[in-house]
Amino acid sequence: MLWGIFSLVLVGLSWTVVGAVMGLAPKKKLEPAVLQLTGAVITVTACSFLLPGTDINTIDGKTLFWVGADYWATGALNCIMLILMALAMQKGPNGIIWAIIQSAMIFPFMTGMIFFGVEPKAVRIAGLLLILLSLALSGFGKENSPKNGKWKLMAFAAFLITGVVQNLVNLPSYFESAQKITPVFRSMCIALGVLSAAVIRVLFQRNWTMFKENFKSKWLWIFTFALQFFGLIFAIIFQFPGMDALARCGLGSVSYPLLVGSCLVGFSLYSMFILKEKNSLLQFASLGCCLAGIIMICL
Repeated sequence: MLWGIFSLVLVGLSWTVVGAVMGLAPKKKLEPAVLQLTGAVITVTACSFLLPGTDINTIDGKTLFWVGADYWATGALNCIMLILMALAMQKGPNGIIWAIIQSAMIFPFMTGMIFFGVEPKAVRIAGLLLILLSLALSGFGKENSPKNGKWKLMAFAAFLITGVVQNLVNLPSYFESAQKITPVFRSMCIALGVLSAAVIRVLFQRNWTMFKENFKSKWLWIFTFALQFFGLIFAIIFQFPGMDALARCGLGSVSYPLLVGSCLVGFSLYSMFILKEKNSLLQFASLGCCLAGIIMICL
């Protein structure tokens, strides 16, 4: 259990890099879809070399198909969510937007209670209510005038998509047969989903000049390396094994609270000390309620 907790806290802190990169990418004139496309190609290539060395051939074909489809959908939806998040961060406060989106961890928590027998303790219900309160508080503040309302719509859409993504990525850990599937296969299926959505986005835009200029930018490769280092290495070594370890202990529903709580703390510090964002007291209260709610759900 301690290994699972340590692993997911470490992965959660690394997610701060994702928020930072997606917020910076448009400022460097990078299309978020192109950034995700290059990263997905690297991940698929790396996993293709690693996969033959795993025991993938020992897994039942039906289980392999459904888990693969689950993670493919996870990747595709996550790509869409990151594009929305990047757009929202250009119009609103990055720290608050990150907190809103990460609050979607209430979805896998509720799924665990409804479908997988996770005990709905009073303290966990209180934590859920605190997270909902944090979402309400995030809608107030001087930064949220009507002319800036678009970022709230995009952030809320990203919040809903994140809830679906978190349920999908957490689902296989509840089934013993799926737990045996190598993290390399899971990572590759997620990357294939990201690649599919990113390619569709680029083709839909048909802005080939932008596409070429992005590939010439040093920032594309710096950001791609940063995302892939933490996304691929940490997912294989820490995230999936950590989620499985907690699921075997009957604590599968707290995986995302641990991940989200860690990344929320990391990104809040980043937005305050690096981006130097000025938040109102209500918005600080929103962050506090969100973090407190996540901790209470873990109890």
